[in-house]
Amino acid sequence: MKNYSVSRNVRLSVLFIFIIVACSLEQGWSQVTFQSLLHEMADRKQLAQFPQPAYQSMQASSYNRESKIKDAAGWFADSDGIGFIRKEKNNGQEEWVVMEHEGAGAITRMWAPYFYYGGLDDLEGPDINIYVDGNAQPVISENYFKLITGKGSIPPPFAQKTARAGDCYLPIPFAKNCKITFNKKPFYHIINYRAYPPGTIVETFTPGKLRMSLPVMDSVSRSLHAVYITEETAAVNARGRIGPGKALQLDINKTASVRQLEIKFDPEQFKMHPELLRSVVLVASFDGEEAIWTPLGDFFGSANAVNPFKTFTRTVSALGQMICTWEMPFRSSARFYLKNMGKTGLDVERFEVKYGDWKWNDRSMHFHASWRSNELVQGNVFKDWNFIDIKGKGVIVGDALTVLNPDEGWWGEGDEKIYIDNDWDKKFPGHFGTGTEDYYGWAGGENPGKDDVFSHPYLANIAVGTATAGRRGAKGFNICTRVRALDAIPFTKRLVFDMEASPGTQIRNPWDILDYSAVVFWYAFPGAVSNRQPMPDEVTKPLITLREIDSIATKIKANQNRR
Repeated sequence: MKNYSVSRNVRLSVLFIFIIVACSLEQGWSQVTFQSLLHEMADRKQLAQFPQPAYQSMQASSYNRESKIKDAAGWFADSDGIGFIRKEKNNGQEEWVVMEHEGAGAITRMWAPYFYYGGLDDLEGPDINIYVDGNAQPVISENYFKLITGKGSIPPPFAQKTARAGDCYLPIPFAKNCKITFNKKPFYHIINYRAYPPGTIVETFTPGKLRMSLPVMDSVSRSLHAVYITEETAAVNARGRIGPGKALQLDINKTASVRQLEIKFDPEQFKMHPELLRSVVLVASFDGEEAIWTPLGDFFGSANAVNPFKTFTRTVSALGQMICTWEMPFRSSARFYLKNMGKTGLDVERFEVKYGDWKWNDRSMHFHASWRSNELVQGNVFKDWNFIDIKGKGVIVGDALTVLNPDEGWWGEGDEKIYIDNDWDKKFPGHFGTGTEDYYGWAGGENPGKDDVFSHPYLANIAVGTATAGRRGAKGFNICTRVRALDAIPFTKRLVFDMEASPGTQIRNPWDILDYSAVVFWYAFPGAVSNRQPMPDEVTKPLITLREIDSIATKIKANQNRR
């Protein structure tokens, strides 16, 4: 009987595994491995298809736990570097648990400032321990600041220094569970990860797999830094002058996918007429559904001037070249416009769309770019400033924020709050961050300066005020952007993306006015709608200036003094 029971249990185990594998294959799933995630990091085509398996995007962070429910007391609490889950002892050492998950998943991003409680004079910080699948020994155990800045076991660009912070994008998959701890009291931190559905087969990360995958990582790194798409494509293009009220138009009538969009011009035109960056609008429709309606400058992180930067999906050159490499599939037709809605003409040397074959299926999605125009917010008004509210099914893959700041001080205390599907009804976001600059991959610690400008594949601090070399300050235009790949956020019925309008403590008076605008990049199945519709009247208005904000502030001060 004993031998029979063992044999029967083995057979049942094998049968159970077979059923899981069969179900996964029936769903079209393949095994999730460290190398499959590495390849996905640089695969634009996968972003254009709803993920399979359809993971949940999760986030653990040190947000202030006084924030418990939307709009209740404590909702805008600062001091977001104090939160953690609990303290416990592991291997005889006291540790602070900052993330834990039961089930299969993968860590996709880790961020933190590279300074500790003592500020920029305290650069040692805690050790991080990453435990997977219930093992008592961590698969990663080393100094956290070295790890996230590329000075530890994870090489650049998978872990990289930005401005007073580090970002690690190396995927760390796990089959059963994951727990992350620090050996010292946690400071500011954000950890993004995927939660896969039951039945997903995941190969757990090991340091050995990291070493074996260095050639793959090298290939992925080259792809992440490439400006152009190298695969064979067809193209449609146009050139010429776009007069007021006129447009350049490109059409494709077949099943295909746009691989690269390029716009080339003489940048001197924008120096003479910076208003063209707002009044010339990039418009695109796929299969008869308008999906892109965004000022050219805002789409390319250049609302105020031509700002050179380079990410995985957008590149801007000082020589007047704007390139977008987001994949944009369509079933039967695509139409692109450059529409001039202003009073000044623009000469375009090249307006080109390169496209290739695409097999449209039940996972294919349309690409969208949605713009929210400028809004002035007083420094004493704390609010959740909405980037977008989407109803439908899709994936958020990036965004860009432009802030005009009339003060040298800090403008971005606000936390991101991203509600996925049922989160809005629960009045608490699935992603609750620790500060605007943290969301965009860098950190405070001192006022920003020109040396804080950086470009990485997934992050760019495009513009930092009008500070000059040797003088710090955030007065002027501040522009940040984020590209999402492994940390993209799928949603099945609704996504609401808010960012707190919350400036630094030195500019929280009624006359301290910040000007916000934003673009969100997303994919969705046909029929999805958002609250960001075309705003033709807004693009004809001149971009607000510091002088105009100062004038408004003076009037507010005068009114305050009369009371």
